[in-house]
Amino acid sequence: MLSRKWMEGPGRMRIGVDICNTIANVNAEILKCYHVSLDVYPFPELPAGFFSTTEGLTLLARAKPLAGAAEVLKNYALHGHEIIYITSRPVIAANITREWLAAHGFPRGSIVFLPRGYKKVFAAHYGIGLFFEDDPVEATGLHETVGQVYMPAWPYNRNVKGRYIQMFTSWKEVVNHADCFSSGYMVL
Repeated sequence: MLSRKWMEGPGRMRIGVDICNTIANVNAEILKCYHVSLDVYPFPELPAGFFSTTEGLTLLARAKPLAGAAEVLKNYALHGHEIIYITSRPVIAANITREWLAAHGFPRGSIVFLPRGYKKVFAAHYGIGLFFEDDPVEATGLHETVGQVYMPAWPYNRNVKGRYIQMFTSWKEVVNHADCFSSGYMVL
């Protein structure tokens, strides 16, 4: 049974959701414009601060959603769970991010902008019980703090392991898990 620290009332949980390459396929947009390897994350070929530039912000806005992500998160929201989008995007991308989520049918939720490496601290302080995250560094830290971390599989995170980390290749694989969390039980 999930610890009550992760529950917001009977059957309610706070769910953390990363955006880039977890629900938005930013990798595809990067690969269209740049010669990068998906084996290393973050991409050393992109200059520091790239996503704060006009070019970087445009790339974020053009990203397509990963198939099924909006539907899965809507299902969690319908079961009474609180969705919190927690991203390492620059704060300057706030309007683009808000508009992107709405345009692609994602459920409403708070959007939190944090520097890379701070999601674990936020999750512990705010009581996040479940997290969707692709970044290997973030996922490794989160798995010590939250009840479960789901990771969309990318070449750069294929070797990430942890008792509470579960890889998935399609959002359809996690679509039925909302029912498990609504009762307060997890099926692993």
